[in-house]
Amino acid sequence: MDRERVEGKILKVLTAIPEGVLYSTTDWHRLLNEDKREIRHALDDLASDGKIEIVKSEAGRSDKPLYKLGNGG
Repeated sequence: MDRERVEGKILKVLTAIPEGVLYSTTDWHRLLNEDKREIRHALDDLASDGKIEIVKSEAGRSDKPLYKLGNGG
């Protein structure tokens, strides 16, 4: 399934980057070169499983959430 492959890529990147580095959906699209809709679904699934956390952007834009490795990841 494509979503599982995308989730694996996301988790691989998040475990390799320094803590505190956050990526938005657009960043993930650039990094993974995958469909934005599939990335969004994968991010939602990972967040609901507690593997990643959603962080509000410093600008307070709800349409630009940022993601980091969660406690369950």
